[in-house]
Amino acid sequence: MKVLIISASGAGGGFGRGIAYKKFLLSKGFHVDSVHFPGDNFSSKFWYYYQHGLSLFMGRENRTMKKTADRLEKLIKNGHYDAVIGVETEYSHVLTRDLGCLKIFSCESLKTDELYFSKKFGDFARVRKLRDMELEIFQNADYVVFPWKTTENYARKYVWNGNNFVTIKYGCYPQKKAVSYFFPLSIVSLGSVGGYWNNPELISYLTRISPYVIDVYAKNKPAKKYHLNYRGYASSLDVLKDYQFGLNIISKDTFRRNHHSSRILSYLAYGLPVLSPDWLQFSHELKGVLPFNENNFLETVENYSDPDKWRKVSEYAYQQALELDWNKVLLPLEELLHK
Repeated sequence: MKVLIISASGAGGGFGRGIAYKKFLLSKGFHVDSVHFPGDNFSSKFWYYYQHGLSLFMGRENRTMKKTADRLEKLIKNGHYDAVIGVETEYSHVLTRDLGCLKIFSCESLKTDELYFSKKFGDFARVRKLRDMELEIFQNADYVVFPWKTTENYARKYVWNGNNFVTIKYGCYPQKKAVSYFFPLSIVSLGSVGGYWNNPELISYLTRISPYVIDVYAKNKPAKKYHLNYRGYASSLDVLKDYQFGLNIISKDTFRRNHHSSRILSYLAYGLPVLSPDWLQFSHELKGVLPFNENNFLETVENYSDPDKWRKVSEYAYQQALELDWNKVLLPLEELLHK
């Protein structure tokens, strides 16, 4: 079976999902091609950023998504694929076209809800147009895959109650050896703090009150006003071996409360106990995760800085990682493709 995977290049949950899909399907004997946006060469990147530039003045997301779909439709039909997997909304509008193959939309996030809760959409008509296009993808895909059941439930309640919805959990690659205890302990925050959902105000506050170091690794340097201990871009997740807690930060809007967080899985893969906001439902569904809020953060850290308690939580974290190994959680994807 010949499969095409469409995804973003760079970093983030969608990027990680696309890589995991390809690696898993290749291991199962599928022929797999992939296309990434903005792309790997100059011409692809030029086209992508040119279209985005024009869309700032004409049509916004709906124009970019349609232009991307036009480009992809030709590629898909010329490639004679048996299945196409679109990862994330902005690259998946091609799934609304008649492609003559199985169409799977991997909904790593709801872009309409991200736009709305960012409060940076300007004219509300922009939100409505994006929702219409996102809904069109939902209704035309053979399957819509969500990264966690809470995200699927949110989509059913607020977007569309589709009979083509399925949850295939976001996974990780458990490391051969878990992290070890060390005192004085240190805390790591992995990933961007630029988006509204990354709640930079919260991590700034925690950095200010914490007696322990909180290091931030991100591709883009955070604004100086947050006074974060920025350590640059982590070229390898092995930097996590130097820490005793992984910090997950998320906003409090309705969507993010019900969504998942891929960075938590990165921490668990190393057996790293995770500090994650208690308003995120996902925080309460995983072993090795310690829910906190602004009022009990220090108490939570102090409590689990005890060596015996820490090691127990670390064991739970690693057990959870083993259960969410990509090679296990993606087995339902193989079943969908064979159908």
